[in-house]
Amino acid sequence: MVFSTALITSKSSHLLPSAFSRSFRVPPNAAIQPNTMHQTNILTFIDIGANLLDLMFKGNYNGSDKSHHPPDLDNVLQRSFDAGVQKIIITSGNLEEAKSALALARTHERLFTTLGVHPTRCSEFETYPEGPDGYLAALKEVLADGTRDGKIVAIGECGLDYDRLHFCDAETQKRYFEAQFELAKDANLPMFLHLRAAADDFLDIVHRRVDDFPAGVVHSFDGTASELESILKIEKLDIGLNGCSLKTEENLSVAKLVPVERLHFETDAPWCDIRPTHAGAAWVKSKLATKDKKKYEAGCLVKGRNEPCNIRQVFEVVAGIKARENQGSDAAEKKEEKEEGKEAVAEELCRAVYNNSLSMFFSKR
Repeated sequence: MVFSTALITSKSSHLLPSAFSRSFRVPPNAAIQPNTMHQTNILTFIDIGANLLDLMFKGNYNGSDKSHHPPDLDNVLQRSFDAGVQKIIITSGNLEEAKSALALARTHERLFTTLGVHPTRCSEFETYPEGPDGYLAALKEVLADGTRDGKIVAIGECGLDYDRLHFCDAETQKRYFEAQFELAKDANLPMFLHLRAAADDFLDIVHRRVDDFPAGVVHSFDGTASELESILKIEKLDIGLNGCSLKTEENLSVAKLVPVERLHFETDAPWCDIRPTHAGAAWVKSKLATKDKKKYEAGCLVKGRNEPCNIRQVFEVVAGIKARENQGSDAAEKKEEKEEGKEAVAEELCRAVYNNSLSMFFSKR
């Protein structure tokens, strides 16, 4: 994922910023409305990773101060609820984001958050005025606050990213990735993990600290079949798939190898959408109207900005490649019976993945 340089911040993790309370209007107990993308509401989802603090949801794009449209997170969330999303876990990537994400999560019963430091931001441990120990202590303070009401449900996003060493060198990433296992151990929370081009070092650290966390998800996984096999050998680790996991035919061949019982869905919104040029697009059925940000309409998605409602598309792609994998020589079967069978299998997949995420992140609730 990519981070904006400007952050939405709050002065205290105990206070709700007035900007959130003014702009967020979805009723806390809002019932799910008839789905606009499917004829049935039987499918339900947990988006285990959405970057709801991103400035795109306030109308600002590409780091610009120019606002293309009013803040529209309320519309974004309502669309997700209409699409069957029951819970969304906001991804935080540093101390200030953890505070802001916790404040936002407290505005709605379906919102939750992670707490942790993204690998590209691990230098913040060393530039913090009170030093690395002070930064870790500050994280623990927010963590203690957020676990009291169950709004912080995972430690992360943390891990290693060797594709972007220009943001933070490998040694600093490794040092403070390992330090964050202390947070998971103290709170007994699962880990929301980031891995890019660093599988050997990542697995080495996880193996060393495997007794310090109860479970975890390697999110936005786009690695090789060999890397997947190595990760799955660690019984505590599951795999999160989003649009970035489904770009190429090679991605699809790896994604179909993920056992259903180890699988989670996510969007990584506003990033990682499934685009028409992606291999996974062939399986997408659910599509909502989009408009360019310069022609913004409240009832439409913004072109190029992913939203949690699109988690249905991730499900559809995975269901499609799993069905392709499992279909045998059934030419004699009637087409209608085959389609009904595929739908039943897809619904079973959706329920299984929902329960995986419910069990990992919300079993304490």
